[in-house]
Amino acid sequence: MDPAVLPILSCPRCKAAAPFRDVRAARCMTCGMEPGWAAPGVLDLIDTAVGEPTASNTEQRLMESDLVARIYDRFWRPTFVRLLAGKGAGASVGGLAGELFIHKHGLSLDDRPGPWLDLSCGPGAFARALAASAPGALVVGLDISRAMLEVAAQRTGGYTNVVLVRADAHSLPFVDGAFGGVNNAGALHAYDDPELVFREIRRVLRPGGIYMGSTFAEAPTLLGRLTARAAGIRRFEPSELRAWLQRIGFADYEDVRLGGALVFRVRRP
Repeated sequence: MDPAVLPILSCPRCKAAAPFRDVRAARCMTCGMEPGWAAPGVLDLIDTAVGEPTASNTEQRLMESDLVARIYDRFWRPTFVRLLAGKGAGASVGGLAGELFIHKHGLSLDDRPGPWLDLSCGPGAFARALAASAPGALVVGLDISRAMLEVAAQRTGGYTNVVLVRADAHSLPFVDGAFGGVNNAGALHAYDDPELVFREIRRVLRPGGIYMGSTFAEAPTLLGRLTARAAGIRRFEPSELRAWLQRIGFADYEDVRLGGALVFRVRRP
């Protein structure tokens, strides 16, 4: 595991900055908290004193499934994107290639230094793409699902610049201004408190840093709307999302619609 991650970590319990000396035997030098290991190659920064997080909706529970984690990129994600956002989104976003292209270029990897955070990284498709595009920069893939991170650890093993962290998107275990960009593909709609996640993203971005995300704007069919409601999936109108992000302090909002999906980009001033 790349020790370059140590200076940007913060303790999830006492919030001390850079509290760990060794990723292989991490122990907070301030409060003594010892991170666990969710899987080989994954740094588990869930505070066990608080307890394990509990899934609050159907989608969150499904993301903890070992089976879903294994088939997520090839079958699960494309199927549900087509169902919830229509064929137009399925061809470009659900197939991953189009969305990977948009996200990599939207983050301006060639024009700014890292590190980069792949927030809610799932089984690691975007983390791998970012690591390959920015081989000299640290890429941190973060997710709360043990199942997803176990698969991600297997699939990112060949990238020495990828570090996988288990943590909650609502309380990111990083120092202020840690990242040059945050990638957040296809997870915003499942968060319990999107505003808290937005504020955490802004906090861990350095000035000028880019936040690139994607989510669902509308369901084109009755079946899609019913599925979204049953799974607890929230939808965002572009005008609502723009106003929300601007109020929190982001600037330069841009978006592109792909069927019923929405890919957006903002900057921390």
